Amino acid sequence: MTAKDIKKYNLIVSIGTKDPSDVTIPSMMGELASIDFGAALEMWEYMLTTHIDALTDVSTSMNLELNVFATLLSLSETKLKQLLPESPPLVKLIYGNSATSCMGANLSFLANQVLSSKIEVADEILRGVSVNKNNNIEYGERMRAVMEEVFNTYCQKNNVRVPSLNRKQTMLLLEYCLKIKGPTKNVLVQRIKELG
Repeated sequence: MTAKDIKKYNLIVSIGTKDPSDVTIPSMMGELASIDFGAALEMWEYMLTTHIDALTDVSTSMNLELNVFATLLSLSETKLKQLLPESPPLVKLIYGNSATSCMGANLSFLANQVLSSKIEVADEILRGVSVNKNNNIEYGERMRAVMEEVFNTYCQKNNVRVPSLNRKQTMLLLEYCLKIKGPTKNVLVQRIKELG
């Protein structure tokens, strides 16, 4: 066993015994990811699974989920984009159970998935967002945040002022906006139709 392996397993044991609100978890997960990105994702899934009840608390959710997401995204966006979709349980925990499912790095990742060719991954994520009961923000407002992020990301990437979505992207967003109850639904549906 190499020194790198020893460090990796020490980090795994240390992270696994931490309280979910411990603010050192994101940096430790970053350290683990720099050694073995796949192991960091597995450890992240373990932490979210074993502390699923804690995800209803916004501050704990921000620490264990949102800050870890941002740390891993900053280390390697490419690896995260490649490996996260390969773990449906982790996607479900992040987007379906977390109070911070539509904030920060999570929201940015979702918008990029909607705008990529991997529409199936975006569909899986949006399915989680639509059933998330731990989020303090109503579903209509979460979808408004998703759409704003998608539109802003599209405009920035393409250096345009008005986004133009393809048919698959339009149908995907429309499907989830139609699940909204209340006046937000009509506003978002109309906006999608105008841009699609």
